[in-house]
Amino acid sequence: MCGIAGRFGPGPNKILGEMIRTLLHRGPDDEHIVEKKTFALAARRLSILDVQGGRQPVSNERGTIWAAQNGEIYNFLELRAGLSERGHQLHTHCDTEVLPHLYEEYGDQLSTKIDGMFAVAVWDDEHHVGLLARDRMGKKPLYYCRHRGALYFASEIKALLCMPGFERKVCFDALHHFLSFKHVPAPLSIFEGIYILPPACTLTYRPGNDPVLRRYWDLDFSGADNGVIMSEEDMTDHVLELLRDGVRRRLLSDVPIGFFLSGGIDSSLSTVLAAELSGTRIKTFTLTYAQQSTTEGKEEDRRWARWVAERYETDHYEETIEVTNFPDNLRRIITCFDEPYAGVVSTYFLSQLISRHVKVALSGDGADELFGSYLSHRLAGPLANYQGYKKTGDAALLKPFETQLSFLEKLAEPDDWAWRYKLLVLSDEEKRALYSPETMLRTGETSTRALLNRYFSSLSAKDPLNRMLEAEFHTIFPDQVLAFVDRLSMAHSLEVRSAFLDTELVSFVAGLPGEWKIRNGETKYLLKKLALRYFPSEMVHRKKEGFLMPITQWLLRDLETYVRDTLAPQRLGKHGLFQTQQVQNLVDDLYRQPSDHQAVNRVYSLLVFQEWYDLYMA
Repeated sequence: MCGIAGRFGPGPNKILGEMIRTLLHRGPDDEHIVEKKTFALAARRLSILDVQGGRQPVSNERGTIWAAQNGEIYNFLELRAGLSERGHQLHTHCDTEVLPHLYEEYGDQLSTKIDGMFAVAVWDDEHHVGLLARDRMGKKPLYYCRHRGALYFASEIKALLCMPGFERKVCFDALHHFLSFKHVPAPLSIFEGIYILPPACTLTYRPGNDPVLRRYWDLDFSGADNGVIMSEEDMTDHVLELLRDGVRRRLLSDVPIGFFLSGGIDSSLSTVLAAELSGTRIKTFTLTYAQQSTTEGKEEDRRWARWVAERYETDHYEETIEVTNFPDNLRRIITCFDEPYAGVVSTYFLSQLISRHVKVALSGDGADELFGSYLSHRLAGPLANYQGYKKTGDAALLKPFETQLSFLEKLAEPDDWAWRYKLLVLSDEEKRALYSPETMLRTGETSTRALLNRYFSSLSAKDPLNRMLEAEFHTIFPDQVLAFVDRLSMAHSLEVRSAFLDTELVSFVAGLPGEWKIRNGETKYLLKKLALRYFPSEMVHRKKEGFLMPITQWLLRDLETYVRDTLAPQRLGKHGLFQTQQVQNLVDDLYRQPSDHQAVNRVYSLLVFQEWYDLYMA
């Protein structure tokens, strides 16, 4: 695991040193820079494989092809063996070393040979061409910017802000979409001119020419529409086999590995399989917030985490976090993203504590997104049935949802993307009512509704649930969920891996019909069938709270003065992007109607944006 930065094409010397040192947290163990007239590559290293000999950037035998990467290549031993058979000379046991040799063999197709989580940069100095590549799911980030005749790139935006002469400007399309999604959607960043490479994509760059983006892999949900000729028992067996293989691959490390253990089935399954495979006692970590520790749900989380730890004899660490001075912590978290982000941030505190014990941790990330768990997933089937009733008049379609008819009617739209749009924080119309005249002019015809329509228009699935899973797996999942896992763990030099994101497992589950994911309102149906082989029914079928910061509680109970000060007219006047009275109305609405969840999201998103602006633009 590392942080990387670089330049394809000519540019000033010594800049890479400044850029890469902004990424110290991603790799505190080593720094190395290769800087020449035609290119520059730099890496900060978090030593996990070949601790002594794994320095990068690395080159081929002749020094004509150079590479650096952030992440892990899980199949590098097989790749290494194959390259050696073809006559390539490899001298370390570090996974990055295979990259220049893979490029010699496969060129810009090298990413199709790699199984892992990665952001890769390769420079071919003979042909003066550079290649960037990002892993299939989007676990590792890679930002880029064309500037003064060269292409600059880095693991995080903060490194690109060091480019000499770069003028920081807000991207108004990004701002518009952030206020709906709580994150900036790829390929945009909040800074005009800086972009993130989308998941499963490569970028080829020849100095003097436009970059060429190509998608090298896609997740196919269309198989679900054809049905799967397998029994429930066989499907459960196959999921177990694939998950076990995913855990096995992610145990590859020359340093100790820890495990997130929340008390839910996702992290518990990863823990159990690792305990069976590792042959040694593993370390598990359970954390709660002091502000939540008395609630019944959190006590149940703690209880079942302890049960798993005792049953499978782990070295268990349990801590309660007392988060004080939320405004200061929020500012620190914003600097992890370098752009406004109003999503879940608990991983920051979780990683802070785990990093005191290990450099690598396994989590259960991806299970909810694969097997179906969120509100949008739970609504997909009922809303499809409701639309069917409205078209045919068949009342039998409504019978399972008789108690939810008023809610379904409120959301109902002829198209699934249209009702999903209603779940966003702010609609296009609400945002335009918030904007100042200048912002209205700059956002122009930008439409989040149209963007969501484009997402859904290219889907392969027809099954209502799988359409929602497919749309979110390509958008919200990498842009929000995987983003917070990466930025907030790497802020503490902790690498997080997830067996649920193994390519083979993801591909298989994507191809299952929706009825195996959510059945009769039971979320993650097939995964729970698997979990029952290891855990009591009481644990598997209970409501899981999740490790969430009680932001709503804090904003309403403790932070009203902070909220009003941050969103006061004089602070908002620094940028003039919003009508100050409209912002004050949203704040007043929050404290008049504290039970309105979206009111919290609206104010929190504006709060995060203002703090970001003061940190990066003022």
